[in-house]
Amino acid sequence: MSITTETGDWMTEPAVATLPEEDIILHRPQWFRNALAAPCESRRLTVDGTGIHYLRWGNGDPSRPGILFVHGNGAHAHWFHFIAPLLGEHYNVASMDLGGMGDSDWRIDYTRETFAREIGEVALSAGLGPKPVVVGHSFGGFVSLIAAHRYGEKLGGLILCDFTVRPANDAHEWFLNGPERRPTKIYKSFEEAKSRFRLAPLQPCANGFILDYIGPLSLRQVTAGETRGKRTFEESGWTWKFDHSIFNGLRMGDDHADIYTNLACRGATMFGLDSKDYEPEKLDFLRRIAPEKPAFTVPGAQHHIMLDQPQAFATAVGATMAQWQAEGALE
Repeated sequence: MSITTETGDWMTEPAVATLPEEDIILHRPQWFRNALAAPCESRRLTVDGTGIHYLRWGNGDPSRPGILFVHGNGAHAHWFHFIAPLLGEHYNVASMDLGGMGDSDWRIDYTRETFAREIGEVALSAGLGPKPVVVGHSFGGFVSLIAAHRYGEKLGGLILCDFTVRPANDAHEWFLNGPERRPTKIYKSFEEAKSRFRLAPLQPCANGFILDYIGPLSLRQVTAGETRGKRTFEESGWTWKFDHSIFNGLRMGDDHADIYTNLACRGATMFGLDSKDYEPEKLDFLRRIAPEKPAFTVPGAQHHIMLDQPQAFATAVGATMAQWQAEGALE
């Protein structure tokens, strides 16, 4: 999962590793500044009555292959703002805000199917070529898997990033057995709220300049009496953009391995080599049930691969795309 929030009662595990302070990079390197300066459009699409926001890079050539990035739990489209331009020379790229997160509208109820329809409809409407490829991270990998099950014949492929496809007898329900999520705290000032930004699972990140970029974009200002989804805010201030009620009772299901094995499009899985979610035996399981789907690791990356190793992450996505394009899967 990737949650951008204050430390809460569901963030109790310690960080998986520590880094000396001198290893944290705070200045923005040239490549990062260039990526943020690349032309980008902000767009909206209505899916099942809810406004879904996404970012779009590239040109208007409808035959050009394309990629849709889907963020994790509580994150947002800007987690890929510095990744998309690294792939823009060859592909049209979009990055979306799932319903109830980022700058998308909130729903009254959320299911894996509503998320899947959002992903599928954005992928097919954003000008991402005849057969778009969906790249989903963590929770975004889960709902992208469901989207690929529903829209697979219209997609070129699915790349799962640090999401574990498990057999039915080892299915994990992330949200059904714990306490209900508490409403996000409202802070009086933007500076105080920004200082509470954390990654979940907790981990250090050497690229501090990336956290300094995505953290503030995870916040919104709210006014007392304002209503979003099921929540009416009781005070004014700054809080996190995601709807805390999304995950109350959200069922994941035990059919992931069956879906992954029988996708109507190409498939691949990557993990951060140092991620808490990486289990070598699960990689072996994926290779057994779907030997035609690459399964690999990214050295030097923990759970948040695109934050830890952004250029390696983009290279892995681009190399997978190039292979599928050479095989004719994106046409």
